[in-house]
Amino acid sequence: MKHCLTYIIALLMVMGCKPTVPSEYIQPNDMENILYDYHLAIAMAKSDYASSPDVQQNAYFQAVLKKYDVTEAVFDSSLVYYYSHLDRLKDIYGNVNMRLADEAERIGAVVGDLHQYSQYGTSGDTANIWVGPVDVMLIPRTVNNRFDFTVNADSTFLLGDSFMFQFMTEYIWQSGAPSATVAICARYENDSITFHSANVATQKGICQLRVPSNTTSRLKDLRGFVYLGSEESGDIRRLMFISQMQLIRFHNKNLQETANERTDSVKTDSLKRSAHDARAVADTASRNLGSGLRSKSGPFRKGGGKN
Repeated sequence: MKHCLTYIIALLMVMGCKPTVPSEYIQPNDMENILYDYHLAIAMAKSDYASSPDVQQNAYFQAVLKKYDVTEAVFDSSLVYYYSHLDRLKDIYGNVNMRLADEAERIGAVVGDLHQYSQYGTSGDTANIWVGPVDVMLIPRTVNNRFDFTVNADSTFLLGDSFMFQFMTEYIWQSGAPSATVAICARYENDSITFHSANVATQKGICQLRVPSNTTSRLKDLRGFVYLGSEESGDIRRLMFISQMQLIRFHNKNLQETANERTDSVKTDSLKRSAHDARAVADTASRNLGSGLRSKSGPFRKGGGKN
């Protein structure tokens, strides 16, 4: 019994421990530091117009690898390993993204439009109604190169609502320009459909896609996706990290005020008609009383009686 208990405890400890990354690959903490410096270096490369972007970015990338004493072959093989363990890579990039945001704030960079809606809840005239994952990792491989989502309308959605889907992006792209698209299909109760899309590959940083107001029919649902091109290529270093996803809903105040005014007008008219009908009933009762009915206080005599 004692040996059995010891075995169970040992098994639980093994199950509770997170598997370690094999020693031949870059460990998570080191990978985080390399990727952090990589994105800082790429930002510097893009501000240096001395040579072509690909050549300049590769030079900065090599400088980062040299700083950490890592060969390009080891980095690429490690990236392939993390491609097969996307949850780990997603966690690493989450930390990298926070560090980049802190650095941008430290040097006084403009935060941008993304954070101006961060204080909004899920209700009100302006609300962040996103309930899905806020961070997604995409790589150009089938199944892992597309993120789909659906948002169903509820009682808080009103006629004339408009929407904005927005997020932040970071890329690793070995050569050439990445190919990425965000799209949203809006379906309405009158069976009409609108489609909206944008190329987000060239918009490193904040990306936004707007769904304009529809004043003729209420929304039924929004169905969208973010797609990273998966064309065949010998390049290993290809990925897209999406973070801070938000779906902002805007009520159309002018339309709602007009609707409220119409509702108030209908209520006022209903009250006037009710009052008019009440007076009409009272007048009819009064006329009936004078033409055939007797007051309870008046004298009553039996027909044909004698004095």
